[in-house]
Amino acid sequence: MREDNWPVAPPSPVELPEGEYVAAYRGVRRGQWFGQERVRLDYEIVEPANLCGVQVPLFCTCPSQGRVSPRSKYYELWSKANGGFPRRGDRMSPRVFKGYWRVRVSWSQTKSGAPGMPIVTELIERTAGGVSQ
Repeated sequence: MREDNWPVAPPSPVELPEGEYVAAYRGVRRGQWFGQERVRLDYEIVEPANLCGVQVPLFCTCPSQGRVSPRSKYYELWSKANGGFPRRGDRMSPRVFKGYWRVRVSWSQTKSGAPGMPIVTELIERTAGGVSQ
């Protein structure tokens, strides 16, 4: 086994302080997190260079089936990424999140007081890329 195959420990709050970063959208997963059906949008920090490659998720609750409520976090984020509210019949695909974003990263709070994890709490603005029409 080569030395560079060792797993990398997740960052600590000292290494990744809360704040704004540029991150690239890397994909979406749907599943059970924190006892609820959620969508996990995965982002990877690309700027500043010393934090390049750090993965940070953004979690949104969503119904297991049916329509997305206009009051949901996913609806709000999708509308921002799309540049407007969905039109009648829009599927609300996660493809609208493609590209590079200025994001706000915070640390999650755990009930036990154990260290949390870095999470995206806000999509501030798209800085590059996006869905082609």
